[in-house]
Amino acid sequence: MLTFFRASRSNIFVWAIIGLLIVGLAGFSIGAGGGGSTNVARVGDQEVSAETFARTLDQEMRAISTQVGRNLTVAEAQQFGIDRSVLARLVADAALDEEAARVGVSVGDDLVREQVLAVPAFAGADGAFDRETYTFVLQRTGMDPAEFETLLRREITRETLAGSVQAATALPQVATETVLGFLGERRSIDWVRLDGSLLETPVPAPTDAELAAEHEAHPERYTRPETRRITYAALTPAMLAAGIEIPEAELRAAYDAEPGRFGAPERRILDRIGFGSSEDAEAARARLDAGEITFDALAAERGLSAEETDQGDVAASELGAAAEAVFGADGPGIVGPVETALGPSIYRINAILGATMTPFEEAREELRAERALRAASDRLFDATGGIDDLLAGGATLEEIAAETEMEIGTIELNTQSAGGLADDPAFVTLANGAEEGVETDLAELETGGIVTLRVEAIEPPALIPLAEVRDRVAADWTAARTAEALEARAVEWTAELDGGLSFGDLTERLGAVAQSAGPLTRSDVVPGLAPEVVADVFELDEGAAITRADGDGIILVQLTSVEPFDPESEENAQVLEGVNARFRAEAAQDILSLYTAAIRDEAGVSVNQNMINAAITQLQ
Repeated sequence: MLTFFRASRSNIFVWAIIGLLIVGLAGFSIGAGGGGSTNVARVGDQEVSAETFARTLDQEMRAISTQVGRNLTVAEAQQFGIDRSVLARLVADAALDEEAARVGVSVGDDLVREQVLAVPAFAGADGAFDRETYTFVLQRTGMDPAEFETLLRREITRETLAGSVQAATALPQVATETVLGFLGERRSIDWVRLDGSLLETPVPAPTDAELAAEHEAHPERYTRPETRRITYAALTPAMLAAGIEIPEAELRAAYDAEPGRFGAPERRILDRIGFGSSEDAEAARARLDAGEITFDALAAERGLSAEETDQGDVAASELGAAAEAVFGADGPGIVGPVETALGPSIYRINAILGATMTPFEEAREELRAERALRAASDRLFDATGGIDDLLAGGATLEEIAAETEMEIGTIELNTQSAGGLADDPAFVTLANGAEEGVETDLAELETGGIVTLRVEAIEPPALIPLAEVRDRVAADWTAARTAEALEARAVEWTAELDGGLSFGDLTERLGAVAQSAGPLTRSDVVPGLAPEVVADVFELDEGAAITRADGDGIILVQLTSVEPFDPESEENAQVLEGVNARFRAEAAQDILSLYTAAIRDEAGVSVNQNMINAAITQLQ
């Protein structure tokens, strides 16, 4: 429970305890079965009962279920480690209880009383603390005031102890400014991509010897990965669907059965302002009718933004009780007030989107394809048993293709293969696990259909002969030599920039178009520039220029300005405080974790797995 009150040093954590006790947590009763301890863990003299563990685990599961929108099962909680997380948290709390007892730290009755009096759940009809309500609420959870106040005293004591341990966490200002000085510095650049057209003499075609050297120097570029040569027989719904005819009457019936699919109802673009009472809504409508205020001004007066009033385009079926009034209006304008599930509301109709209908003639092909695929899936299912029988009888792929509707084909499969069956994960898995020369069992394709295959050969990785990749090698060699020649020329260009020539004048003379980017931080991305180039910019002095190879060209970059992080600016002062706050929170948590771990290790921890299992079983 320390998580609740660590987040806020107010009465919120006390109310969290009440919520924990009241919302679905009564009724846990876990026995030891044949006697012995009913605790799931012990830290020194402090015990964690099975009932407390089950109660806390149930609360955690309920909270997560609310977040994900469905009930979390106990099995899922165990799979995700929620049970272990809850046990670790309770052991940490027990460690703090043990330390508090050792050093004699506790809180007085006055503070406990103050917290009890502040809990709304214990208030009577007049809003003040009521002793009978207090007792009744606790009885519903199986507790009495003495037990609750003991629990509350421990919670507050743990908070006090934890707070004293965490109080000293702070990041030195110089450290914060150093970090933000690195991350927050911004730089601006001018840059241009230059290609081989700027060379006075184009790079000549490579000789046979140069191509051979390039091919030999970069085997990683020209090595074919392990390749499996495969023969397969496949049958998919799409293959069968092409030959299936669907009667016109069936298509017409399908069209008529789905009016909502081929026809869109009228929709209206609306804004809405809600009110707390009918009187307020009527008064607002009177002001609108009198021209005293506009709809937008009324929304602003009630503290509503445009995003909060905007309802988007809605159909009558989405409006409930308001549909008749809103869709009964002849055109745009103000409607209401009308009663809705959200209270009295005034609507503004901004536009009307008329109903639309797709004619049967336009929908026919879509319906035919759907029904043909559905019929094909049925035929495919019926055919599977016979194909399985053929495989079991030792039929080859060729024989199966001859006797069934399966189609035979071949493919060379490796890590570079793409398209068709090479993109189907189930086919790739089947192929990679197949034994050479043996037909596989029938398998389902992930993209639909069935397949069986035979690996004809497995060819290990091999350097592709130069003759087969000659054009690729020639292109790579030419690109590399062109970039090298441009790099040599760029020495002159960067010298000119260092000498005071403007980047714009240089690129104009070269007939290139300069681009600018920035201010940039170290994590920014510039389209057209590799991330490494942006990183290099942060190593330059202002005004300096660099070049970097880029395929068959180069990138020329000049750093035009440097904007150091300014800790004195109002905007950055907020950033500084945010970083400090985040560090304090993270450091405080780390310090508390180390502190409780040290207490736990010194006091000794024992865990009763049998009682943990029993507690978890109780929740199933």
